[in-house]
Amino acid sequence: MNQQEIKQDIQKLIDKAEDEIEKVFSLRLQSILDELNKMYVKFVKSDETRYTDLNKYNRLAKELDNIAKELTQDYKKLVVMISQMNETVYVENYLKMAYLFEVFASTEMGFAPPAKDLVQTTLTNAIKYLTLSSILEKHRNETVQRLHIEISQSLMSGEGYWKMAKRIEDAIGFSSRKARLVARTEGGRSLSLSDEQIFKQASKHAAVKKVWMSALDAQVRTSHRKLDGQKSDSEGFFHHAGLKAKGPHQWHIAKMDINCRCIVMVLINNMLPEVRRGRDYRDANYQQKLADRIDRYMEDGLTYTKALKKAQKEILPPNLTVPYQTYEEWEKKFA
Repeated sequence: MNQQEIKQDIQKLIDKAEDEIEKVFSLRLQSILDELNKMYVKFVKSDETRYTDLNKYNRLAKELDNIAKELTQDYKKLVVMISQMNETVYVENYLKMAYLFEVFASTEMGFAPPAKDLVQTTLTNAIKYLTLSSILEKHRNETVQRLHIEISQSLMSGEGYWKMAKRIEDAIGFSSRKARLVARTEGGRSLSLSDEQIFKQASKHAAVKKVWMSALDAQVRTSHRKLDGQKSDSEGFFHHAGLKAKGPHQWHIAKMDINCRCIVMVLINNMLPEVRRGRDYRDANYQQKLADRIDRYMEDGLTYTKALKKAQKEILPPNLTVPYQTYEEWEKKFA
């Protein structure tokens, strides 16, 4: 196990939450279209009278009000879903990183499963308008308003049912993408805050340092590409353009935090921790060769992630029969 593998496992949790969010919006879209279709079949007499037919006896207003109420329930579900994902991301990352550090360093570092109330307190954003519930409430209001506008404009323009359906599909799709972006950002923030707590605890027992690792693709923002490979200062901060943060999603500036996919790698006693049966990843010669190879590839223009992966394929630790403890065995001590 190494840090990259842990982060990949955590990313799967975030991806799963995004898939669940997509399902919520897909079901709501189908529900809205079904109800509007029933109204068309039951009340619309001709293309020329559709607006009058649907607006008679406040039929349209009642349906729009019903859509708003259903969306309120959907967004309440999203708050619960994303909150649960945040807690799972935080705890899973914390325990797996704690295992990696303790087994690699062969040192008890005093890690314990984080208490639920402490996790919730840590994950609650201190800025009122940036809390999860306030962000999603704003998104809900925008979605309701947009649907009202699209449906009303479609009827007044004399469009048929299928053109209206396309407008609604686009509006719901846009809202779904925004909600998934919130989940992705929140998941990344939970991961970063969990890493920071791990870093603080490990620093009591070993010399630790963080390294910023940006994503691989061309979508990485310029500021984060410049941060790639930067090591934290003596107080654990990263620096960019007069700003400082202890990790991704901790700049407290939207352009630096939203949709960030960066992570941090932690060096233990200037070594990259990794544990596998029959391999000695603490071998000083191996760690030095690995560090030198990473530096060389980064000088050639590779990102830290690519340099690390390439170096790990080429530089192998020596074989050694050493006592090995699996994550499942290590976790039993907290049972």
